[in-house]
Amino acid sequence: MLDLIRVVLVEPTHPGNIGSAARAMKTMGLSRLTVVTDRPVITPESEALSGGAFDVVRTITIVSSLDEALRDVSFAAGASARRRSLERPLYQPREGLARALSHAANGERVALVFGRESSGLTNAELARCDIHINIDANPAYSSLNLAMSVQVLAYELRQILLRQEKSVLSSGPVPVKEPLKPAHEQWESFYSFLENALKTSGFIKPQVNGTIMEQLRHIFGKADLSDHELQIIYGVMASLKKH
Repeated sequence: MLDLIRVVLVEPTHPGNIGSAARAMKTMGLSRLTVVTDRPVITPESEALSGGAFDVVRTITIVSSLDEALRDVSFAAGASARRRSLERPLYQPREGLARALSHAANGERVALVFGRESSGLTNAELARCDIHINIDANPAYSSLNLAMSVQVLAYELRQILLRQEKSVLSSGPVPVKEPLKPAHEQWESFYSFLENALKTSGFIKPQVNGTIMEQLRHIFGKADLSDHELQIIYGVMASLKKH
């Protein structure tokens, strides 16, 4: 299941943090790292701070946008240091990662998304995630280094897996799998179709409806649709547009 989980770093500023994040991942059994950047990721600094995890750095997938990083992902959890407008459901790490693992148990690809060291993820980037995970740190000083945040989530992920293994070995209840979810590219195709249809119908007027698509993303995100349910909604809207 860990092979289905990727860590996505969005525009990290310091190569050393990439190496440190790779080290945090490997200590907990994660190896798939994607970086959204136009900067070099394999540097002396990233190598030095990766310790014995430079193999993770060498196999990094480099992409130019978050959409590209999530293209084949069915469930994305965005790490958010604070509450923002139009947010997805907000979870603490253990609860949020349990949801993520239920999707990996279905054979779906899952992403844990982390933002920039200075400003985190933008609202638009958080809107691409299915849930938000907030680490409940000291409110007087809640700033965590990027690699520290990766370490906390990777550790909680591993603990959940270990508890599940013990549950199975002791003939306890097996976690219930969730319905198959749409991949990110399916959602983006649907949102593109929906936006074009609403512009054609006159519902979206750029001068007054600048945030309507963000609100619609929020509504559909809360609905937590399965792949089959999204196809039904897509078909209904396509039929209405044709009519």
